[in-house]
Amino acid sequence: MQRKYLIIVIVLFLASLLASCSGTDTVATEADPNQKVTFALETVYAQLTSTLQSMQAAASPTATVTPVPPPTATPVPPTETPTNTFDGTLTAAAAQPAQESAAAPANNNNSDGKKCYHANLEYETVPDGTEFLQGQPFTKVWRLKNIGSCDWNRNFTLRFIDGDLMGAGSSIPFPDETIPTWGYLNIEVPMKAPLEVGTYRGNWMIVSDDGKIFGIGPDAKSWFWVDIKVKADK
Repeated sequence: MQRKYLIIVIVLFLASLLASCSGTDTVATEADPNQKVTFALETVYAQLTSTLQSMQAAASPTATVTPVPPPTATPVPPTETPTNTFDGTLTAAAAQPAQESAAAPANNNNSDGKKCYHANLEYETVPDGTEFLQGQPFTKVWRLKNIGSCDWNRNFTLRFIDGDLMGAGSSIPFPDETIPTWGYLNIEVPMKAPLEVGTYRGNWMIVSDDGKIFGIGPDAKSWFWVDIKVKADK
């Protein structure tokens, strides 16, 4: 690009020089020849400088600043955490049962911070995964310890929460006795294996005489269960 400008400048220079020299014929002969040449050169230089600046300005690209829009934040939908905890309605849930339940009342604590209703599972028959034939009867026994500050009485019940009932009643009354704090209760529930081959589980908790639902675990919110496998009768 610079070489092209140089050629144009030289051509214009020569043309202007010739025009200037030819025009001096009309000037008075008394003038100094050296002054003529100097004047012609200054005129040509000024014209070339102006022409070169105009050409450079026209050839120089004009930078255009395009504003970049700020990044648009894409909203992320909240992640829902599924829960299968007991909601207090005592209806069977269709989903997989969870280990924890929200059934224990918020006012289960006494003024000293100890829970009024709280159980601990000490022992149970029919360990998880025990196999039974289709329709085979069995008895599930839970040995529960009263670790709360309130006594249990005959008006308490063992209540089915959700899962598979397996032929049992949904509410099993406590025996006709009082279970004090640190006392034990053995409660038996007759059941029957379902007729379809598969794995079955039923979750249970305790209901007090004033309608409070509670169970085992650190917060008395966990249920205890029966879990079996039914195999085909060969």
